[in-house]
Amino acid sequence: MAKNVDLSTGKSFKNIAEAKRHFSALLDATPLKVEISGSDLEDVTAVYRAYCDATDWALPSAPVAFFPIHESGEGYTTRCFGVRFADGSTDRFSIQKALSAIAV
Repeated sequence: MAKNVDLSTGKSFKNIAEAKRHFSALLDATPLKVEISGSDLEDVTAVYRAYCDATDWALPSAPVAFFPIHESGEGYTTRCFGVRFADGSTDRFSIQKALSAIAV
């Protein structure tokens, strides 16, 4: 059975694949390190906060900005969301993992 993704902003997706297409398009359309704004910022923030709640991830401070970055490691490079916190620290997260964790 397909799991819905319902955000606190009121945006809803009928399944994880639909949500992933939406957020992947946003990630691909935004230049690297350019902060997301408007309702897109609200939606990404809602995903991130729900993901952190679902996984009991402690935030260093409130997330204030999201932007595309390239994450790389041995044998891979991938585009993902970077996050900047109110205290100035940064991190990254996988939209796929986040959506899978918050789908109901």
